[in-house]
Amino acid sequence: MDSNLTLDNVASFRKAYEKEKSSSTLTKAVTSCGLSKSLVDLSQLRRLPTVFSIDVDCGKVTNQRRSGRCWMFAGLNVLRKKLIDTLSLADIQLSQAYLQFYDKLEKGNFFLEKILSLAKEDLSSRENVFLLDNALGDGGHWAMFVSLVEKYGIVPSYAMPDTAVSCDTGELNVLLGKVLKKDADKLRQCLTEKGIQEARKLKGKMLEDYYRVLTICLGLPPEDFVFEYRDREKKFHREERMTPLAFFRKFVSDSLKEYVPLSDVPLPGWKRNVRYTSSFVNNVIGGENVVFFTSDMKTIKKAAIASLKDNEPLWFAADVGEQSLRKEGILDDRLYDYESAFDLPLLHDKGKRLAMRIAHCSHAMCLTGVNIDKDGKPDRWKVENSWGKENGFDGFFVMSDSWFTDNVFQVIVNRKYLPKKVLDSYDSAPLVEVKPYCTLF
Repeated sequence: MDSNLTLDNVASFRKAYEKEKSSSTLTKAVTSCGLSKSLVDLSQLRRLPTVFSIDVDCGKVTNQRRSGRCWMFAGLNVLRKKLIDTLSLADIQLSQAYLQFYDKLEKGNFFLEKILSLAKEDLSSRENVFLLDNALGDGGHWAMFVSLVEKYGIVPSYAMPDTAVSCDTGELNVLLGKVLKKDADKLRQCLTEKGIQEARKLKGKMLEDYYRVLTICLGLPPEDFVFEYRDREKKFHREERMTPLAFFRKFVSDSLKEYVPLSDVPLPGWKRNVRYTSSFVNNVIGGENVVFFTSDMKTIKKAAIASLKDNEPLWFAADVGEQSLRKEGILDDRLYDYESAFDLPLLHDKGKRLAMRIAHCSHAMCLTGVNIDKDGKPDRWKVENSWGKENGFDGFFVMSDSWFTDNVFQVIVNRKYLPKKVLDSYDSAPLVEVKPYCTLF
């Protein structure tokens, strides 16, 4: 056809639609029930029973509610398991609001620093547009979690419980975004007229005001607290006044820097055994780099199984909206057969889906179990989500192994579960700076 869409074209499209016998039936089903509900194949659920040959007991599921703190919840769920084992606890809840407070504060500082670094560029530059469009979201990565914990520590949930705002962050993010963008405009002007020293003084005053808004909405973070608990034998314990950082260092023995971000991200142009990062995506200035170390799925799954066998859950990031049932707690690549229904092939190649911005690194969860079949291969995985116990089976999801292959992009693995060859590759891998526009960041 020509460049323009003609009425004759439209008429021929209509004839082709009416010619297909299934069109009318599909139209009735989809317009009445919705696209996904009309095409879901519930028989796939039979392939994914909620029992696993390797199953790590990680305590009760958490609920991020109407916030984008999944990466933080997943990180704290990994640490919670260490506390449960170290202190012989039935369960413990750690404060997400505490880390959320400092994440927002650090992101504010990070944003203003990047604004200063780009002050000589026009606001329409792609980097400035990226910063302004992503001034203050809830999202984050494992490295950002590590930077927060290593700097501020952790506290039990009772030391800083969730608030109405921490659980529903939409209004706060809009307000803080307006504040930061107003400040960015003033900072750019100050830097031009008075220089960097005056701009940094102004930034300090801005962050003081910003801190006040955070405190009003999220509460004042504790400087210390008394840790009281009963172990599995019902024996009472008390740890007198201790700081959040001292609490973390005393009860979480493994350094978080001992974890490796194994990533399966076959983007066009990306090479194997390289650490890719972007300096425009982070929270703590001077903290850990957000890194995707390019590995392969065979290595990732083998390491994940080794970790689970040793009773250690794993943080992972995936495209949770792809082929999933939230209420039922199912992640399976054969749930919806769009291609047969519409007689249209879709793009399946993982790297191309990332490059074409179809796939997104949209959600972080924890791997807490795996089922090994009679041939010694994984066929399904147990996932601890942070959407409350009303979704999935008591809050847990079951993920098919093929969904894992297609939609998981990163798994954070302790070094002790990796072979020397992989560790040597990681330790010697070059750190390559990329633009932040990739859907992974």
